[in-house]
Amino acid sequence: MRPTVSIDQNTLDYAEHMLGDLKKKAPNAISAALNRAMNTVATNISKEIRQEYNIKAGDIKETLSKTRASRTNMNAIVSSRGNLIPLDRFKVTPKNPSPKRKAPIRVGVKKGGKKTLLGAFVADINGNKVFRRQGKKRLPIDRMFGPSVPQMLKNEDIRLRVNQEGQLMFNKRLDHEINRILERSAGQ
Repeated sequence: MRPTVSIDQNTLDYAEHMLGDLKKKAPNAISAALNRAMNTVATNISKEIRQEYNIKAGDIKETLSKTRASRTNMNAIVSSRGNLIPLDRFKVTPKNPSPKRKAPIRVGVKKGGKKTLLGAFVADINGNKVFRRQGKKRLPIDRMFGPSVPQMLKNEDIRLRVNQEGQLMFNKRLDHEINRILERSAGQ
């Protein structure tokens, strides 16, 4: 399930009622309010995920795509598509390779604690990355990954907070857009 801001027939009826003689401009007001709410949802996705996970805003932003609403298509969509995120993008201790290290590597994907990864190590292969051997031999090794941004968005608390903020922004912006249309028509 993706974050949503819902509109229904009551929303359209409310906009038409408030606009009075200019009720044909109701789709304009709704689509503008939806687009503003969509921007708020995208910002809040990043903010809410970063409150729970040790990840940078840029790593979240690169997975988000937006589809804007228009007068004829009243759907504004923020979707997240992405692959698993390498563990080196989260909090890793130690960050640099140390071949003589005896203590296991610790990784903090979620805020509030780090977990120990037995058998993992940091190697400098085009930058520092976290790996684990497949067996007892030196090679082959596998790079280790954490959750993807879409998986983080499946967190019910994050999605609930994003939806609430998006709906509040939509309601606030709908009134603003209706007033803007009324003020423009009164000025002409």
